[in-house]
Amino acid sequence: MLPKILALTVALLLSLPLHAQWSEPIRIATLSTNADEFAPTWSSADSTLYFARYDGTWLFILAWRHCDVNSLLHINPPKLDTLRDSIVYASFAPTRWVGQRYVRGLRQYYSQLVSSALPVRDHSAVPIAEFNRTDEFAMFPALSPDGRRLVFAATDGESDTETDLWMSHWMGSHWSAPYRLDGFEQSSASEITPCFAGSDTLLFASNGFGGKGGFDIFMTTEQAGLWSAPVPVEELNSLSDDRDVCILPNGDLLFASARAGTLDIYYARRKTNERSR
Repeated sequence: MLPKILALTVALLLSLPLHAQWSEPIRIATLSTNADEFAPTWSSADSTLYFARYDGTWLFILAWRHCDVNSLLHINPPKLDTLRDSIVYASFAPTRWVGQRYVRGLRQYYSQLVSSALPVRDHSAVPIAEFNRTDEFAMFPALSPDGRRLVFAATDGESDTETDLWMSHWMGSHWSAPYRLDGFEQSSASEITPCFAGSDTLLFASNGFGGKGGFDIFMTTEQAGLWSAPVPVEELNSLSDDRDVCILPNGDLLFASARAGTLDIYYARRKTNERSR
């Protein structure tokens, strides 16, 4: 009985600091337009913030190169590059990156996961054969900090319209067969946009676990291969869609929210960082 009590205590202590860990989110006004801005991701290899902009017709992938994390709210306006590649929702690790690309299927466009070794080159990304099936959706990849695990969202079968979170392990030359996260039952709606906030902590968005409204951001922690029941990150969530978390190198985060009418990118400081300033 004592080991079980200790395990429950450790799991509770792991979840409590993250539950109220970030300060009030601030909308990054210099990146906001009447279009939707979303999918922020950070590449430490070249100190670049990548994100997407969709104006209802065209999807633009934008890059803020040589970005200083501590200046995200203070540059007016930043110089942005528009990339020709269609890869969005990228995730970066020390030696590789993974992204999502839309391709034409038999009946519709669908999403697939592509990958390449660093550095990033527009022509180098190739589909990940272990995950991609024709006319099924594999999307929203998230690499662990060491690059050895990948969590992503996917449908299961052509008639499935909702996504669950799946895990795969890097085997040295290929990815293992993916499996659903173990430890909690995923909702009957969609779990999307996972992001590692450490080796054993995962943030993701869902519209199936209740919450304030639309997609909300949830947290789960791993112990002995099992993931805990998702807990809403209340300080980040609103009555509108909140999603697309990106952890910055200093522990602060970015995410996309529609609380101002369209999707914009918001910034939240980790409270431990705030106290140290």
